[in-house]
Amino acid sequence: MKKQLCVLILIIIVFFGMPMMVSALGLDVSVQVGGGAAMGTTDDDNKSGKLRWAAGVGLVLDAYVLELSNLAVGISSGANYANLHYYGLAKNVPNPVFPAGPATTERTSESSYHYLTIPFTVVGIFDLSAELSFVVRGGGFASYFLGGTVDNTYDPEIAALGPFPGYLDGEVDLDDSNTEQWMFGLRFYVGAELMKKGKISIIPGIQFDMGLTDTSIDSVQPLPSKDTFWALTANVGVKYSLF
Repeated sequence: MKKQLCVLILIIIVFFGMPMMVSALGLDVSVQVGGGAAMGTTDDDNKSGKLRWAAGVGLVLDAYVLELSNLAVGISSGANYANLHYYGLAKNVPNPVFPAGPATTERTSESSYHYLTIPFTVVGIFDLSAELSFVVRGGGFASYFLGGTVDNTYDPEIAALGPFPGYLDGEVDLDDSNTEQWMFGLRFYVGAELMKKGKISIIPGIQFDMGLTDTSIDSVQPLPSKDTFWALTANVGVKYSLF
């Protein structure tokens, strides 16, 4: 894990080193916290879900390299921690010990995932006045899975038989044996800068992360499927303009 995180940090240094070498017009740093809704998508017709919650905190770095009248454009990165919660319902889960018991069972699950996310986006800021600006970001992200848990409930429960695993109610740890270590996706953000006082301002905004990676490892799934995550969060932060 340390080696992979070092690579990400190196990428960020290069990402921001390039605009610095071409004399960036502005460099801003902000700390943001927020929360909202999380859910998933799947290509399995037997699976469905409901909205649950998401929360996170992060550091954002914006380097502006182009200025056109009231509009400045640049690149943005940083790092943030995200805690994502999901509810899942899986019908017609095959019984691994059939004909001992019913052919299928139904599973409901409440899961919690922890991620360290590195975004790589384009940023634009449009000044409406000395006290108000709009900010937009769009691009991608890479998330490293830190761990999590899932609380499963089966109807009916199915006991293990010999070498075959069963399906019993209870909490299971999530790790790299059942969850992909890396998740990649798209990130979109729209926000505003308010209450500007010198180099400091308040920045409320809305962020949408759409995962593109199949997070489940099919070898441990009853049936192979592509399962992805998304999260919509509202956040607020404080920004400091370095220059």
